[in-house]
Amino acid sequence: MKISTSQLFDASIAQMNRQQSNVAEMQAKLASGKNLVKPSDDAEKAALIQRLNSAMQRQDVFDLSLDRAESRLRTEESALMGVEDMLQRIRELAIQGSNDTLSNADRTIIAKEVTSLRDGLFSLANTQDESGNYIFSGTKVKTPAFSRDADGVMTYEGDQNQTSVDISEYRQVSVNRPGDEIFSSVSRTDENGDSANIGFFKVIDDFIDALEVSSGTNISQGLEEISTLTDDMALSLADLGSRMNTVDNQRDILADTKFRYQELLSNAEDLDYATAVTKLSAQMLSLEAAQASFAKISQLNLFNYLR
Repeated sequence: MKISTSQLFDASIAQMNRQQSNVAEMQAKLASGKNLVKPSDDAEKAALIQRLNSAMQRQDVFDLSLDRAESRLRTEESALMGVEDMLQRIRELAIQGSNDTLSNADRTIIAKEVTSLRDGLFSLANTQDESGNYIFSGTKVKTPAFSRDADGVMTYEGDQNQTSVDISEYRQVSVNRPGDEIFSSVSRTDENGDSANIGFFKVIDDFIDALEVSSGTNISQGLEEISTLTDDMALSLADLGSRMNTVDNQRDILADTKFRYQELLSNAEDLDYATAVTKLSAQMLSLEAAQASFAKISQLNLFNYLR
């Protein structure tokens, strides 16, 4: 089959254009550091990269959720540790107050310290986070957890709801507990054998009253009930510790997951510079050869005639 000079000329131009396109594409890859300059270069790999990027973005969202959860739980931890310390001190004072050798004046002094500690507990029960939300009000975060009326009676104003945060595709962590669960009540049996639940602050108020009137029976009852409150607070701290461990554990899992996704993403899209430079050098040589060949062909008389 005979090939006309015009066909040979067109084929030479087409070959140079392909070589120039290959060189330009490789230069673009080297400039971006990516295997794919545009999705059409490899549709299947481009789809994989898109899925991996979406997965990485989801992990970033979970990372932020973990930060928020940890901050909220740290605030709760600080408050509850303060509460525990105050309850321990009240318990120590209750033990002192139950000593039969104390005078009425001695118990009055103890009552004043317990009153100060109770006020401190009330303040901690209304702890707010960095956003100004009350952390022990359930989901009524703009309402103080406990109120105090004109008679000094303290009442829980929050609800019983908990707020949970997604920290993975299939895992949540609760970032709060209702205040009336943490500042719990105790069961009290009266002289008739009837039982009733007595609120956290009511227990302390009754103990203060018992100290002020030097009622030995009620002081002993107060010691027992305050010991119960102290034990319950230890359980609340244990529950909090469990939730904080969940956050720490999930953060480790998230770090591993992000590392694996990043590794897969790097393998899919990152350019192997050594291989790319070698390939570019070969393409440049091919282009130079095509250009040299075209230059020789262009010098033929027939080409000159055609021009």
